[in-house]
Amino acid sequence: MVRITLIYKSKDGLYYEFFIEDGDVHIMNAIRRAMLSETVTLAIHDVYINQNTSVMPDEVLAQRLGLIPLRIDPSELNLLEEVGAVEPDLRRLYKLTARLRLKKANLETDPNSMKIVTVYSGDLVSVDKKTLRPVYDNIPIVKLGANQEVDIECVAKVGRGKDHAKFSPVSVVAYKIMPKIIVNENCNSCGECVDACPHNCLTMELGKPVLKGLGLYDCDLCRICVRHCPEKALEIEPNNKDFIFRIKLVGQLTIDEILDQVEVIFDRKLDFLVEKIEEAIENYVKESTEE
Repeated sequence: MVRITLIYKSKDGLYYEFFIEDGDVHIMNAIRRAMLSETVTLAIHDVYINQNTSVMPDEVLAQRLGLIPLRIDPSELNLLEEVGAVEPDLRRLYKLTARLRLKKANLETDPNSMKIVTVYSGDLVSVDKKTLRPVYDNIPIVKLGANQEVDIECVAKVGRGKDHAKFSPVSVVAYKIMPKIIVNENCNSCGECVDACPHNCLTMELGKPVLKGLGLYDCDLCRICVRHCPEKALEIEPNNKDFIFRIKLVGQLTIDEILDQVEVIFDRKLDFLVEKIEEAIENYVKESTEE
């Protein structure tokens, strides 16, 4: 049975490390790909510029707005509706949208003035959703000189990481396969493998090199220790059963919300697979009986 243990959580709640025992590589990769490219988030997609007298072109300004991560409470906009959807539905997609407004000006009228006003992501104001807000309020968007202003309307839509990177709720999703060490009988306890390890992962116990504790965590299977063994008595291989799974969140979704979405994604994909298998079997039986 697979066992999962949380071994590290950052103070800001955006970085997690899990130790997974008795798993499989293909399952780890499926989870990684689902988190990275299949989960659904909200991001600015359509930008209507009413006024832009800054030095930044409209296209660049729109791209910057699109990359600002947004957070909305699930009670106000349920992203699981889109996660579990099999086919696109314009009525559903229209419902899963939100509007924002960005309006700011530098009221300085003297063209020779050095006063600069910086527009930040925190200046984005939600129009139709109370809980919609940027994840970070201090992302600079544009700087306004004297007598310059921006007046922009934005429409945020749901999407997946495979559509555009701005929809991905994670910046890092990776897993490390834990190593296993094999020491043959011809080991002479010279300790050269321990001295050669660049990460100080190996220790000597009862005359044999071992991987324990932080050594298991730090070992990256570089096999430098193996190459330095004069007796060729050492082997280090991935065990393909135990993993360290690392997740770095952007902030649009919490870790619980991401895992809930991954569960729905897996169920949807498995149902699709079973449906296709049953369809293939039915076609095969039908063709066989006709012959």
